[in-house]
Amino acid sequence: MTAARRVIVVGAGPGGLAAAARLRERGAGGVAVTLVSPGLRAAFLAGTLDVALGDAEPSAFAARVALAGVECVAGEVTAVAPDGVELAAGRMHADAVIAAPGLAVDEESVPASWRRVAAVWDPDAAGRLRDRVLTPRAGRVVVAVCGVPYRCPPAPLALAVALADRHREARHQVRVTVTTPEPVPLAGVGGEAPALVSDACTAAGVTLERGFAPDLGASEDGVLRSTDGREIAYEGALLVPLHRRPRCLASLPGEGPMVAVGERGSVDGSLLYVVGDAAATGLPRAAGVARASAVAAADQVLERLGVVAAPAQEPIEASCFMFHHGGALSRIRVRYVGGAASIATDGPSLDLWPAREGELRRFLEAAGAALPG
Repeated sequence: MTAARRVIVVGAGPGGLAAAARLRERGAGGVAVTLVSPGLRAAFLAGTLDVALGDAEPSAFAARVALAGVECVAGEVTAVAPDGVELAAGRMHADAVIAAPGLAVDEESVPASWRRVAAVWDPDAAGRLRDRVLTPRAGRVVVAVCGVPYRCPPAPLALAVALADRHREARHQVRVTVTTPEPVPLAGVGGEAPALVSDACTAAGVTLERGFAPDLGASEDGVLRSTDGREIAYEGALLVPLHRRPRCLASLPGEGPMVAVGERGSVDGSLLYVVGDAAATGLPRAAGVARASAVAAADQVLERLGVVAAPAQEPIEASCFMFHHGGALSRIRVRYVGGAASIATDGPSLDLWPAREGELRRFLEAAGAALPG
């Protein structure tokens, strides 16, 4: 490896790990790869549901990043550019940068004084606040999406179905409501997905409020109000907070939380690439999409640096799981080829649980599977 061909990868989620692995494998001997992430800790975000339900602790869904052949640096990147990144400790120079930091949760969008609310969307925060949706014995529990985009499109509905089953099994007099600001849930995924998740909610006795855009300024602890005047009183609530750009992407072009990108994630045609949840591609914010876009970006970086020619871009494939009444799972599979999407579903079935567990295992392995927790 030579320092003249250095590529920095920002982030240790599915996209960052995939980009680093691809650069290492196809660019061996031609590039030096550095991955930068706070604490070098990779967290499996889908584990938020398991933690919120009390089925596991956050440590079950995390690993310390340890990638052979990749320089791994613990640090928070504050700015990115085609020729390097800024950290508190100083500037790191590079010949290309692939940024995959994901979207950040806007913690200030929900008042901290609301004691009945868990405003979370990651395993660590769910572990601290899960009692707010598990401990009510009567009344209404709400799972509400505060706005789009957000990570893991089916997850809030899956959580609502599982919560309804848990309270029913415990003989609690709890009713569960899930809200989405979209006119139909998973509108951005399309195909069979909206009907699948809607039917799952109905079968579990979950009330689904469509087109419910929370007005957090007009709401209060115990009452959630929407911009169209609807309101839901609750004893406990899990709010999926508004998502925003991470600090390191603040100066880049694009609307709202999304960064405008071109071919394979390039920003303004430069050697700075943004991939994954923060890239304005029109694709769902799912792990499979992040991995595929990161691989495509890594291939183009290697070609533009003169290391190796880029192969044809492979189809983008992603899958998400939906919980159903009685403990079954279904799987929503999305495949994009040349901009056209095909949607397929599997289940509901109890036999899909090993497939979901396999997603976690592969993520931890991609991180290096070193020192869980």
